Amino acid sequence: MRIPLLTKVAIIAALLVSIPYYWLLVDAGPSNAPARAIDLNRLRMAANQLRGPLPTAIEAVVPAHDDYPGTFLVASGGLRFNRVGAIVYRLVTPGGDTVLDAGLSPDQAMAAGFTVHDPGSQRTANNWLRGARRIVFTGQDIDHIGGLIASPAREGFAARAIVNPEQAQRISQVAPALALEKSVNAHRADYAAIAPGVVMLQTPGHTPGSQMIFVRLASGREFLFGGDNMPMARNLAWLRPRSRYMAEWLGNEDRAAVIGWLKGLAALQSQAPAIIIVPAHDLSWMNVIGHKQGITIVRPGPSPEQTQ
Repeated sequence: MRIPLLTKVAIIAALLVSIPYYWLLVDAGPSNAPARAIDLNRLRMAANQLRGPLPTAIEAVVPAHDDYPGTFLVASGGLRFNRVGAIVYRLVTPGGDTVLDAGLSPDQAMAAGFTVHDPGSQRTANNWLRGARRIVFTGQDIDHIGGLIASPAREGFAARAIVNPEQAQRISQVAPALALEKSVNAHRADYAAIAPGVVMLQTPGHTPGSQMIFVRLASGREFLFGGDNMPMARNLAWLRPRSRYMAEWLGNEDRAAVIGWLKGLAALQSQAPAIIIVPAHDLSWMNVIGHKQGITIVRPGPSPEQTQ
């Protein structure tokens, strides 16, 4: 059968479009990547290691957000836009709060790909950072560490920061004057208790400094903040990482490691269904599931005059 020339051209054009689209935005990478085990017993033992009051509540604030096509952050996630955000958490604790991540400045938000920056929410995050007993980061990218670097109070923040070596290296690259070695040397373990009920778990993949944070509240409820290996809830539900476009073209992600951690999270969820696994950037999840599970989203904070 003879195929008309225009049909041949159309087929070739479709292939030229569809093959890159599949490779960049649909393909989920090495499905045979081995699971990376998350030891629940070690997490719980570490959470009990330090004596003192446990966190009583979790609050969240969103200093920046944007809408991305679903397939950017979840391979084959479709072209429907999903709202994503840079989120800062406060573990409200009678013995002194722990703050997870630091938000970011307007310039940092633009550099990180967020078109909307909320100064009021960042002021709230800065107030949390000022009052925190300790500050930890789920990742080394600017949307996690930016608020530490941009603040005039960064020296005071750095004195209370607990970082892994890769995070310290990244911070020192953009803010060489900040001294973090004391915190780094004390927290090299894979499962490190940093406060009563709070444990850092090293999970390199999205970046070498990626980590998860396990939290047990005084109520007994348990949370695991998945960090950037799990930006959206669907990464875990579908066991699919970021698209190759986001992970490898725009970043330097170890996709096999990320898939391994997603498999590890799935196994943990099967073992302990009551643990709430928190995605790093999924605002739809936060507004519905996170709110239902007791994470309080705090709206914009006080005026600049009140934070002087």
